[in-house]
Amino acid sequence: MSFESLSLRRPAEGQAFRPRTHGAVGEGRTLGRAVRTAALCAPVFAAAALVPRAAYAQRYYVVYDDNEPFARFNVGIDGEGAAPLDAPIPLSGNSLSGGGGFKVRLGEQFRFVRMRFIPEIGYGYEHLFATDDSGNAYAWNMHRVFAGARLGFGRIIVPGIYAHVGYGWRDTGDPTVQDEEGVAFDAGLLLDIHVVPRLGFGAHAEYATIDAQPYAPHWLAAGVHADVVF
Repeated sequence: MSFESLSLRRPAEGQAFRPRTHGAVGEGRTLGRAVRTAALCAPVFAAAALVPRAAYAQRYYVVYDDNEPFARFNVGIDGEGAAPLDAPIPLSGNSLSGGGGFKVRLGEQFRFVRMRFIPEIGYGYEHLFATDDSGNAYAWNMHRVFAGARLGFGRIIVPGIYAHVGYGWRDTGDPTVQDEEGVAFDAGLLLDIHVVPRLGFGAHAEYATIDAQPYAPHWLAAGVHADVVF
């Protein structure tokens, strides 16, 4: 402190002597008050800056949390086209060509982290067109009841696999081919899309067969499907 910044004033009688400061001392006090004010206000500004981010994080959570329960009843339906593999040729000369069919599925969908597991039962029907050497049409109709499961990986775009085993039978109008039954089996690949609550839709391709001897049919099928949960 310099003498220029300190003024001495004679105190009145009965008063203690107190120096009066100017210049650098006054500026120091002003700076000290500013520092204390900033220190007191800093927590308030920090809290205000964090509020919008916290609100945004909460909105993000609500939008993407669909709140689906762990298990729900699942109903599915498939529509598909079919092409026979190594088509048998019976004594009538009946020649199988393409066809189509459908499946109805009932099961329980279990949701895990980025995974869907659906044990299910169902019924499937497939129709294959055919003609013989005389121009007669002896179409083959295949029926199946089955049990199996579907397994998908993901949340919105869900690739997966499935397989079923059960009982199947074949009936035709061909007098040289008896109606027979046997073990039915299918396995396939799927691709589902889930953008609507409780609804999934997609495409699939599969191999299927019924061990109905002789002339056991087996075929490739591809089509679309939809699943609804309740």
